[in-house]
Amino acid sequence: NSTKISCKYLGDLRTEAKHSPSASVIFTDAPIDHDGNGEDFAPTDLLASALGTCLITIMGIEAKRRGWEISEIKIDVYKIMTTEGARRIKSLFVEIFMPSNLDSDKYEVLQSTAEVCPVKLNLEESIDIQLNWHQEKN
Repeated sequence: NSTKISCKYLGDLRTEAKHSPSASVIFTDAPIDHDGNGEDFAPTDLLASALGTCLITIMGIEAKRRGWEISEIKIDVYKIMTTEGARRIKSLFVEIFMPSNLDSDKYEVLQSTAEVCPVKLNLEESIDIQLNWHQEKN
């Protein structure tokens, strides 16, 4: 199964990526600390965003398959870059805020589901990823 994403340079360190199946377009800009203007997501920001949105999506899929109604899940991803050597993502700290209406069984199932998030599985050998779970109080 293949998905085509067409990327092109727009000049001044900006890029465009077009998702062929949907025609959705996103833009990137180099960050201020790496010669850019920081006017859009940096490419590494998209990688961090992919992790957060994948975690939410895979938990949503599991809930949908089980017929569970879940309210809003919120995730904040904090991206830490290396300061020495080749520029790369050193770590991703993920703060996961689960809705208060989940009973403990559902909460545990969704936590287990998050551990097999495809983006997480692809990244965790090269990036330190920490998932920090929080459940809103009633």
